[in-house]
This record gives sequence, C-alpha cells and structure tokens, in this order.
Amino acid sequence: MSHLNQAMHDLVHKSEMSTTEISETLGIGRQILTNKVNPQNEYNKLTVHELHAIQVFTGNDVVLRAMQAEFVLSVLKDAPPSILEAMINQGKEIGDVFAAVQEALADNHLSERERSKILKEIREAITSLEVLMQAVIVHGRPFEG
Repeated sequence: MSHLNQAMHDLVHKSEMSTTEISETLGIGRQILTNKVNPQNEYNKLTVHELHAIQVFTGNDVVLRAMQAEFVLSVLKDAPPSILEAMINQGKEIGDVFAAVQEALADNHLSERERSKILKEIREAITSLEVLMQAVIVHGRPFEG
C-alpha cells in the first residue's frame, strides 16, 4: 500500500469530522467516499477537487504532506544526502536565520528588505529540514552515505 493511498484513507477516517460529515459536505454518499479512499481500491479514487476540498474543510493536510514527501524523495532519489550531511546543512541554514534576524534588529527597525531576507532564510531553513527528514526516511542510519 502506498504512502499516498494510506494518507487519503487517514484523511477521511482520522479527521475530526466524521466520514458522514465529510461525504455530506462533498455531496456524495458515505459508502462512495469510503470506497474512494480504500487503499486496496485501485481504480475509483478521489478527484483532485474532492481531495482539495476535504483537506480545506477538515483542516487536515496529511495528503498534501504525503505528496510533498514523495515528491522530495523522487527528487532526492539519485543522490540523497546522508543524515549527517543533511543535519550539518540544516544547522547552517538555522544559523543564517539567526544572523539575518540579528542583523535586521540591530537598529530596532525592520525594513521591508530585511523582512524579505529573513523570510528567504526561513524558507531555506524549512527546506533544509525537509531534506533532513527525507534523509532519515531514505537512510535510516545516521552515518550511512
């Protein structure tokens, strides 16, 4: 069973909204929804619009995160960094965030340019955390190359 199929199942069956509430909001029958998210069902799946709608009104982004993880894995599959390498890079990126904030706040004023730089550094730090997460998924041991 794929990670994505399991995420769709969890989206419907582990959200705070019941399966009945989700199906009524979508305007489809409960059993149809249950069938569409059954990981064993190979053909009748949620449409992109249904999937998006469920994530929006449940506030549960488990499928989006699963898709992102699979996408990052596919990008990294050729040469994923080791866990140690990803961790070192992540530490550097966090340091860049601290440096940008420290520099920006030195004069007790945050300019638009400084705000943009901080946000850029934060995005890079988030990306480095995602790479670290994928390295852990791919490698499983910290000193594996």
